[in-house]
Amino acid sequence: MLFRFSMTTIAKVMSMSCILSAASTLSLPAFSAPAAQPEPVSARGITDADLAKVKGEVGVAVLDTTRNKRYLRNQDKPFPMQSVCKLPIAIAILRLADQKKLSVDDKITVRRSDVVPFHSPIKEEIKGDKSEFTIRALMTAAVCNSDNTACDVLIARAGGTSAVTNILKEAGVKGIRLDRPEGKLQPDSVQIAKFLVDPRDTATPEAMIEMLQNLYSGKLLSKSSTAVILQDLFNCKTGPARITAGLPTGWTVAHKTGTGRDVAGQNTATNDVGVAVGPHGETIYIAIFTKGSRAKIEEREAFMAKVTAKAVAGEL
Repeated sequence: MLFRFSMTTIAKVMSMSCILSAASTLSLPAFSAPAAQPEPVSARGITDADLAKVKGEVGVAVLDTTRNKRYLRNQDKPFPMQSVCKLPIAIAILRLADQKKLSVDDKITVRRSDVVPFHSPIKEEIKGDKSEFTIRALMTAAVCNSDNTACDVLIARAGGTSAVTNILKEAGVKGIRLDRPEGKLQPDSVQIAKFLVDPRDTATPEAMIEMLQNLYSGKLLSKSSTAVILQDLFNCKTGPARITAGLPTGWTVAHKTGTGRDVAGQNTATNDVGVAVGPHGETIYIAIFTKGSRAKIEEREAFMAKVTAKAVAGEL
């Protein structure tokens, strides 16, 4: 089965009064909005040397609701989302479910000819020429396993990328746009010089943490739909060396990664965005994007882990 449920994760979240469940009757995660907009602070915890190691453009937005402060760098610049796009796509699907335009239990036929030839573990689940999957299973495949085929099937079910963007706009989500399915975007990314300046399929770091905050506080979706998407985000296993690696014991993260290909020694994009939750309900929203990096992926990921560690320590 594509759907996986982590009891360890749920136990951690329950300990901070944030009860997650696929059942619609359970409570939303605890959230206290800051009394006033926090002011940007200096990057004393992230040095020029840290940034130089990335060897590319960096965008960061961190909102620490416990300490009521934030750290911003290139927060208004658009960065290619890569597979981070699967988070807003899932949100759009769940908004349609909340509007009774579909059900996550609906089944969709996925044909072998639908498989996107990049990263699609779901192809192993297709028996013969086609198989049926619930929308819920496709969402889990896209969010937890970053499956590109599941992603494109969900985009089609929502009515296309323009429809997804419009659904997000109607929900008040700004600075995030969907323009191409993965089957089109990934081949386009080979022309890396054009891809890095293309405004399509991008998000700004600040727009991403605003969406995460609204999602986690229950402003974007119903209680049941919020629980569904958070369950997948807390169970996301990709990018263990990024935000996850910067968290101390007792912390957990609901996150979504994005990783583009390397072209002639230059990376299209490497990203991680999420909600880091502490053992006492501390909540930090983190969005880290890189593009055009010539550094090894280990160095890009080490930068993300360091930003996270500094954020948790209150050193940003």
